[in-house]
Amino acid sequence: MTESRLAAPSETGPEQLTLSWDSCVSRALVHRNAVAEVLLTDARALPDGRFLLAAQWPRSYATSAAGSAERHDPMLAAETIRQVGLYICQRFLGAPGTSRPVIRSVGFRLDNSAEPVVGYGATDVLCRAEVYDMRHVDDVPWPVALSVRMEFSAAGREFGSAFGRMRVLSEEEYGTFRGPHADAGPVPDEVHWRPSPTEVSVPSPGDVMLVRNPSGALLVAPADLRHPRFFDHPSDHVPGMVLLEAARQAACLAGASPGRLNGCHMEALRFTEWNAPVHVECGPAEDGWAFRVTQGGDTTASGTLSFATQG
Repeated sequence: MTESRLAAPSETGPEQLTLSWDSCVSRALVHRNAVAEVLLTDARALPDGRFLLAAQWPRSYATSAAGSAERHDPMLAAETIRQVGLYICQRFLGAPGTSRPVIRSVGFRLDNSAEPVVGYGATDVLCRAEVYDMRHVDDVPWPVALSVRMEFSAAGREFGSAFGRMRVLSEEEYGTFRGPHADAGPVPDEVHWRPSPTEVSVPSPGDVMLVRNPSGALLVAPADLRHPRFFDHPSDHVPGMVLLEAARQAACLAGASPGRLNGCHMEALRFTEWNAPVHVECGPAEDGWAFRVTQGGDTTASGTLSFATQG
């Protein structure tokens, strides 16, 4: 087995830390069924709530058709912070495998001029992460809520950052909190008009996340409920990554630049359920595009998106 050797950040002293990009971490620790969907390969804990993590960004990962083919899909940044939060929580902070981490917020920012160029294989990405704002309660040895911020670099060059916050529920708490929705799953949607892949800048019809109802409103309704990226495993609610991609597609339909997504911030206020229509609205904002996801008149998620005009 070969290993890539990296100098530790200056705060840790002159010692060297070794990370490996040769095999992925346990798929269970990042809530993935398919090994091919696991991005993380290794991790090391540093002092003061900091961590070094290794990730591989595959060139085959594609949720958007926008921008240059020489760059990785920007949604890899969101998926990486999702996996990093889950992994740190269980691997280093003591949350049991039966716990149910719930993402409350997620976001990223990419420097399109510094992003790595896609080569013949995957790109080795170094993630420098910090855990902060942890919340503890009596009789629970692991944090019940925490935030993570992170910087991405490749070949020694920093090219982006990401952040996220999650709440960590026990299996019993999750079941109680979800109630009758704990066993829910997607239900067949009524036949509506579905945008073409070109209109929402995706590679294929199965990647389209939206439909329009007869009144013209946009609804979140994934065309492929077994999509390998967004539905790697069953979910009793609409996954946050699906909502984020649906918002990006809604921005395309609203007139956003066809360029690549280079930043986002989404707050999940409550679970978005499968058993009622999910509306999404998106419009121009001061620094990009603002979106809102509603169900039954209540906002379940909201946030902002920004696009780069060049890949």
